[in-house]
Amino acid sequence: MKKENNIIIGIDLGTTNSLVSYIKNGSPRIIPNPRGGRMTPSVVFIKENGEVIVGELAKNQAVLNGEQTVSNVKLAMGKDREYRIHDRKYSPADISALILSHLKDYAQQYLGCPLADAVITVPAYFDDRQREDTLKAAEKAGLNVLKLLNEPTAAALTFGFSQKGDARFLVVDFGGGTLDITLMDYKDRVFRVRGVGGSTAIGGTSLDRRIVDYILKDVQDTYNLDLRKDPIAFQQLTIHGEKAKTDLSSTDETRIMIPYITLTDKGPLHLNLPLHRDRFELLIRDELGEIEKHIRRTFEKSGLGYDWPDSLILVGGSTRLPVMEKLLRKIINKGKPVNHPPGPETETDKKDIVKKNINPDEAVARGAGILAGILEGSLSNIEFHDMTPHNLGVEDEQGNFVPLIPGGTPYPAEESRLFTTTQDFQEEVCIHVLQKSGKEENYISLGRFCLQIEEPRKKGENNIDVNFSINTHGLLSVSALDIESGKMGEILIEEKQFMGSKSTVQVQGAETSKEEDIKNGKEDTGKTRSI
Repeated sequence: MKKENNIIIGIDLGTTNSLVSYIKNGSPRIIPNPRGGRMTPSVVFIKENGEVIVGELAKNQAVLNGEQTVSNVKLAMGKDREYRIHDRKYSPADISALILSHLKDYAQQYLGCPLADAVITVPAYFDDRQREDTLKAAEKAGLNVLKLLNEPTAAALTFGFSQKGDARFLVVDFGGGTLDITLMDYKDRVFRVRGVGGSTAIGGTSLDRRIVDYILKDVQDTYNLDLRKDPIAFQQLTIHGEKAKTDLSSTDETRIMIPYITLTDKGPLHLNLPLHRDRFELLIRDELGEIEKHIRRTFEKSGLGYDWPDSLILVGGSTRLPVMEKLLRKIINKGKPVNHPPGPETETDKKDIVKKNINPDEAVARGAGILAGILEGSLSNIEFHDMTPHNLGVEDEQGNFVPLIPGGTPYPAEESRLFTTTQDFQEEVCIHVLQKSGKEENYISLGRFCLQIEEPRKKGENNIDVNFSINTHGLLSVSALDIESGKMGEILIEEKQFMGSKSTVQVQGAETSKEEDIKNGKEDTGKTRSI
């Protein structure tokens, strides 16, 4: 290998598949894996001797070695999940690191030089802890992340890279485990995010599960068998459920055929079940409703009309389903609620707004490569501004949410606000950092820390400057400064939990633990009071 290089790679670390890209001759290129494929399954198989297999080979043996194989690990990022394989514990970040190491290794072999710097994409709706886990995984894999890039933004970069005129577009990224929605405009070679939304609770695997449930019910009704009790049979159903969904992207009907799926008292059972696209669209009726709800909510939060976009960019394999395109066209062209599944297209529905010159499986990876090229100096004259999807703030003494950085703020960003004490001669103030999601009063406790006041005064006399800062990766740091004494406290959030759970926060090397109870926006603060 060469000893020196300035190549920065772009990585799409996906739920189902991952890709690597770089810039060659001014254009993004996908780096093929050792088997010649452009996509590498995000699957890890760990042998008894500790050897790690990643990709297609790991996926192929998953049926026989399910307990030693991990897939869809992206869905566990940021959660307190643990994988036990051969008496060893692995965190989601550990497993993701194995995938990233594999991607890095074959990219180095292909390019013939060592690699260290990378741009890695994440769902726009990933929270702070999920982004932290992604950075930890990269560090374990020996990668220096120059930027965590939101996936819809990456897809828009790919589109805008070859765009000649101005555009306003809706990017819908429906990957294996997440739904990301981004409203963005492109003018004078500048990308600007106008609105973001989505969910980490719905993805292409949600549709796969509907097919699996359909098969399980059919087998139960026909043969009185519960295939959930047979791990190998259930794994086969999962694989063939995904394949059936893929088939129905391009054909009206498919057959789910699995010979010798299990053994019964009467001999081996061979599965041969037809599935029509109409039936499938009815099976995913609830998921379609959720997707429509999140898209409409994104428009509402941004203050833009449904007819604002002039281009629609579809990202992720599941957006190939005809029903997805129909759903999105109906929303954009008419702005009316959609009956699921959507009905026949009209001439208005066929308006040419869908951009199909981008491979939906590769759009995110190519966008990561484009940003990598900008950072390494191979590309120029392209600029973009991303935004945070959540409202970020603190809880005041009355238990109310006080925003410091509203959702929709472009980052990197920094905001400060002055607070004061609420009791005479108060010796400390507690900063309770909250995230507010959606229109509902849905709060997530991101952490808490207390600042000692060296010169306590009467209430209202001490001024505390609270500072929120979001870096280029979309990660939040919070500090509080006692203006009179110059004493500062900063928070390093190790865990964040939902309402009613215990939260452990690391504050300047001292660990504290306290029961969180913000269901009604109130808490018992004892001798100290929240600002």
